Amino acid sequence: MVVLGTGAVLVRRSGAGPAPIDAALIVTVKRNDLKIEILENGRLEPREKVELKSKVAGQVAEVRVEEGAHVAKGELLLVLDPTDYLRDVARAEADVAQARHSIDYAKVTLERKKRGVESSVTAAVELDSADHELKSKNVGLKTAHVALSAAQDRLRYTKILSPIDGTVIQRGIEAGEVVTPGVQSTFDGKALLTVADLSTLLVKLDLNQIDVAKVRLGQKASLTLDALPGKTYEATVTKIAPASVRPPGKDLDVFPVEAELAAVDGLIKPGMTADVRVHLEEKPSVLALPIEAIVKEGAKSFATKVVLGPDGKQRTDKVEITLGARNDREVEVLTGISDGDRVLINPASASENETKL
Repeated sequence: MVVLGTGAVLVRRSGAGPAPIDAALIVTVKRNDLKIEILENGRLEPREKVELKSKVAGQVAEVRVEEGAHVAKGELLLVLDPTDYLRDVARAEADVAQARHSIDYAKVTLERKKRGVESSVTAAVELDSADHELKSKNVGLKTAHVALSAAQDRLRYTKILSPIDGTVIQRGIEAGEVVTPGVQSTFDGKALLTVADLSTLLVKLDLNQIDVAKVRLGQKASLTLDALPGKTYEATVTKIAPASVRPPGKDLDVFPVEAELAAVDGLIKPGMTADVRVHLEEKPSVLALPIEAIVKEGAKSFATKVVLGPDGKQRTDKVEITLGARNDREVEVLTGISDGDRVLINPASASENETKL
């Protein structure tokens, strides 16, 4: 007869007694420190990243950097053809010069009118008109200066400088291409260049409302990456979203959380995904069982103890237990088992491990 349960499979043959218990499925209960953690997937990002756009339209004359280049703040990265903007500056300078000449002439005219009024050969209204003309010319000079300043700014914008010390992580433009000003600097909406400070990296993760309530600024976290097996990175929680957001395509709100890595190396890179454990607390010297050793029946929890019968053979004894804190691997047991007890693990069946389509 074959008896199937949530736990181990026992095969009973007529007259043969129960099959022996696999020693690999038995764990001995010991007191250990239980780490209470939140486990979530995260993505590595630079703390500071700038997507460079153009404030003016024009054809790219020169791109001075490649992806991966280290750049300093203020370094020239890209140059647009300045021909049209040089003409605008020259025209604006000519307008300023013209406005100054007009003011000089208006001043001379005003003085003549004043002498004419004093000698009673010029009407007072002509003096008022000359005074008004001079004031208008002064306003015209200020307007010409504003236009010149704007033209000089547009000329300056043809040279795109790095706003930070960092590394060029993306180049979206080539010499000869035409860019447009504003949010979409290229025809496909990409930034011209993206510069990031890779000396400090963050891991960003989204938590549900239950987990985020347990997280505090300054808590420690550790990261492991599939891309870098065997390596662990330490981080500190530096930002917890004050309100939830709903990611595109998702049905539930989440709370973005950031943790800053304590140190980086040349192996870890922005865009990599990581398993992030946020360490909430550590309970010292508690009895704990692997999750696989717990059987839930309604509101109650049970474990299967392995004991020796009167005949000296191993048998199982199902006992009710009371659970406490837990992480993704172990559960604290408050009552029902003791230090040194041996407990049977109930491994998941093959069907539970199959990918659900």
